[in-house]
Amino acid sequence: MKPIILIFVFSLFFIPVASAQEIDCDVNLNLESLTTTEARDNLSDFVPQLKQYINSYSWSSEERTAEKIKCSVTISIQSSVGEHHYIAQAFIGSQRPIYHSRRNTAVVRMLDDKWEFDYIRNQSLIHSISQFDPLLSFIDYYIYLILGYDADTYKLYSGTPYFQRSMDIINLARGTPSETKGWQLTGQGTYSRAQLADELNNPKFQDVRRAVHTYHRRGLDSLFNDKVKSYKRILSALDKIGKLRDKINQPSLIIRTFFDTKYLEIAETFVESTDPDVFDRIAKIDPAHQKSYDEYKEKQK
Repeated sequence: MKPIILIFVFSLFFIPVASAQEIDCDVNLNLESLTTTEARDNLSDFVPQLKQYINSYSWSSEERTAEKIKCSVTISIQSSVGEHHYIAQAFIGSQRPIYHSRRNTAVVRMLDDKWEFDYIRNQSLIHSISQFDPLLSFIDYYIYLILGYDADTYKLYSGTPYFQRSMDIINLARGTPSETKGWQLTGQGTYSRAQLADELNNPKFQDVRRAVHTYHRRGLDSLFNDKVKSYKRILSALDKIGKLRDKINQPSLIIRTFFDTKYLEIAETFVESTDPDVFDRIAKIDPAHQKSYDEYKEKQK
């Protein structure tokens, strides 16, 4: 019986070290702002085509060792030029399970409001790694970001190949008419795909990626086993991000994206903490969401 018991105990504490390498994406389309009937009708098959494009493709050559990554893309068409050219914004989000919990954690949440593309009803959506397309390259870029962020939460820096692929798409966009539609570097903290990809691939921001790994793998995934140690690890990860922000002393998209994604989860996690100063400490690291931290401080036990 002893070997069986040992196998059971090992499986109880084993945490997978590789992330899912394939996608299960839900696509939604909001046409409330679109008043042109022809432009609306042209998009009648857009959602199923896009879901097929995303979910049926093998985005990685690695074997999938866990369940598919759950993500969503919500596209809001703001206006159209003629029947086939669209001006849109998209909300992109992904999540993964928290180990030994029935909860999921949001891994990344992003709003991109600088998207323009052409689409003709029933056109073929074909993957290409060598040609830039305002519609499909946008989707590819964010799927690779989702894969990279997810991988980093399980194994340190394992998202690098996917972040590099996102940068490859940025390079394809350079010199095209679409470059000014969110594909060029801004350098001022204003959201752009190029700026985020640049930071994710820049060694200067590696501490953020290390903190993201610690936050998920050694923090959230360990809460079931030892809350006190997990709280310390999460706070250590947040401190690391705060110190880097102070060091670089400039707006950072990778840091802003992390806290925009995580601030409510951080607040909900520490509402059970017995440390009376924990929310003041977190608010100093992430002052943009201080109002929420103050609200949760009042709820603290």
